[in-house]
Parts: sequence; C-alpha cells; structure tokens
Amino acid sequence: MRWLDRHAASPSVVDPATPLPARAAWLTGQSSWTHSRLSPAQDAVLDALAVDGWEPLRLGLPWTEAATTGEYRRVALPLASARNAAQHLAARPGGRFAHQVARHLQPVLDGTADRLLLLCGSTGAQLLGVAAPLVRVPAGLTVHVVALGPVGAALRPGARWHVRVVRGERDRVSRLGYRGPVDVVVPGGHLDAATGPAAVAAVRALVPRPEEVP
Repeated sequence: MRWLDRHAASPSVVDPATPLPARAAWLTGQSSWTHSRLSPAQDAVLDALAVDGWEPLRLGLPWTEAATTGEYRRVALPLASARNAAQHLAARPGGRFAHQVARHLQPVLDGTADRLLLLCGSTGAQLLGVAAPLVRVPAGLTVHVVALGPVGAALRPGARWHVRVVRGERDRVSRLGYRGPVDVVVPGGHLDAATGPAAVAAVRALVPRPEEVP
C-alpha cells in the first residue's frame, strides 16, 4: 500500500536534541495522503491548551512525507472515513504500520522533557495501542493520553502512561468501536465532540496543567 511507504519515508519534524518541557500533539488517522496539517478545529484546541503551558505540535501524527510543506485541504467525509478505516485495519500489533507509527512517535517522546499530552482522536487510540509497546518512554517523561471518541482498543494505563477517555453523547461510531470505560461525556457527535469547547474543558479537567506540577 503506497500510503504506508509514504509514512515509512517521512523524516522527523521534532528535534530531540533540545527537548521542550511540555508538549501537546494530535495522534489521529490521516484523512489525506498529501499533507498532515491539522484542521482549523484541531489547531484551535492546541491554541487553547497553549495558554495553559503546552507547546503545540502543529502536525498530525503520524505525518506524511509532505507534512512540512503541504497546506491544509479539507477531505470529503466519505473519503476521509475510508482512509481512516484502512489505517485502523492496518494497525495490527507487531505489524508494519504499527512500527511506522512508533517511528514517528519516538522522536516526539524523546523531544519532550517532562510531560507529553497526546490527543488521540478516533482511530488514534488504536494507533497508539499498537505503537506503545514498540517505543521507549524516556526517564522523567510522563505521558498523558486523552482518547477523544476512541475507536479500537484503548491503551492500557502504565507507570508513565496516564489514559483518559472522552466521548460525545451522540457518538455512535465510538460506542460501536470502543467498549472500554469512559471518563467524561460531552455534547456532540463523533467529529464535533472531539474539538468543541466541552472537549477542551474535559481535557483541562482530566490533565493537570504544566504550571500546576512542581
């Protein structure tokens, strides 16, 4: 599959040589094969979290080869759904795609010194679940995972993986595709519930701000 080759060829856009204290990033399925730009709604979530001290990573994980040059272009919902479904099916434990996702995630872990906030939208929960066993969490780093409308098996909490789940009250996709516990229910469906004001408030309630941690 060509989109897997694109992921495999992608360079890292995070420099682990100078780790940032606290970083926030999106991990979701890719709706486009030509760019990894976040949607305006996803960027707005990072803007809100930046006020709290989280340094935003303005690209969606796992990014494509054109991530640093492509511009955001909205993809029709049926096509985006089909691509996300293909990635979901490809995200098998120990599989090729799992290793590729891990290869993109590792520099983000290495490039964050104290706290990393991963916003896992939809199939992002499945991607992280298969990639997590393949990455190394650096000493001193705490990873906060907030799965927003998860589809797939959520990552099990570990010593340095703190996992919380947020779902929209009208999110039928997540209700069918994820059977685990849910921490917060917010207004909205599968798409709007992940980026609305209530979702931002839920993230803030579930994850301590960097400035609140000594």
